[in-house]
Amino acid sequence: MSSSEPKAVDIMILNAWYKVGFSDEFETEELKRHVVCEKVLVFWRTAEGEVVGFDDRCCHKRMPISAGRFLEGGVVECPYHGLAFNSEGQCVKIPSAPGAPIPKRARLLSYKVIEQDGVVWVWPGDAEKIGNVRPPATPEIVSPDWEHIIGELHIKGNSVLMIENGLDITHFYPLHGNTIGQAADSVIEFDLTTGETNGCDSVTVTRQADNYPQSDDFADLLTHQQADSYSIQTMVGPGTIIAGRTLWPAGGRKENKDPKCLKNYHFLTPIDRKSHKYTYVVNMPKGQMSGRDPSVRAVDRAKELFKDVFAEDIWAIEKQQEMCELPDGEYREVLLKSDMALARGRKVLDDLYKKEL
Repeated sequence: MSSSEPKAVDIMILNAWYKVGFSDEFETEELKRHVVCEKVLVFWRTAEGEVVGFDDRCCHKRMPISAGRFLEGGVVECPYHGLAFNSEGQCVKIPSAPGAPIPKRARLLSYKVIEQDGVVWVWPGDAEKIGNVRPPATPEIVSPDWEHIIGELHIKGNSVLMIENGLDITHFYPLHGNTIGQAADSVIEFDLTTGETNGCDSVTVTRQADNYPQSDDFADLLTHQQADSYSIQTMVGPGTIIAGRTLWPAGGRKENKDPKCLKNYHFLTPIDRKSHKYTYVVNMPKGQMSGRDPSVRAVDRAKELFKDVFAEDIWAIEKQQEMCELPDGEYREVLLKSDMALARGRKVLDDLYKKEL
């Protein structure tokens, strides 16, 4: 990297889909304020059931629309001078100028929103750049056949650091050495592919190991201690990591004997270049029970376990962010063979960033 190029953790990509919330968080005609990529946005669900999103500033005097209220007919009233806006963002009422024509420019800046599989997404960049890009599918979140745990955290670190963390399991030991990690994880061979997911650039790394001893905590979640194992991590653009693991009893993978699995969604929503909102959804098949105690649901055990695991990740990411903000001077980062997925992910994100420039 030349001195004129930004560090990976200095970039922020606007032309992408980012999660702003889950469907059940958006009640009809209730204003929701979110900061995405340094843009303060307001969202609401219309009486017709559609979630819409706009710049939170009134076009008159920058008063936050999110501090306003709904009037009859589903229009939102600015709390400062009473300008009212419909669900398309157009001003339909100016109390100080009754009967006068309303300027066409009197409208809220709109942003494209998609609601899909229980998740509400926003595109904070140029809507003309969306093309065929769609948010990744997350069917388990709304499926009655899966159970879930959900957590949301504010991370004092660039979201790129979380992406790099999510594509890597060689940090499981030592960072997660007291929970899910073990040193043997670092030497499992992996396959790396790049492509598209729903029109969005993606990077996928898979690992497979047969007759492989699992950590006590993974064996608890997925039953099998000595197991055939398959894991996958996919970066879908800058906003999502999809990760999963399946265990079979040793020798059982080819016949798909007694598979136990989990599938995680990691949603990364940049607030600015130094912080992001991190949301995780851990999904497990309904009825999957703990390996240690078959009377306990595996998803309940996961809730306890992953709270500690993700706290360890966040600690590491925030420490990295602190060091990234120092001048590099003579420092040069060394990437290892195990960092191939990380390097490929950086290349994808760097290309997306340069397109915006």
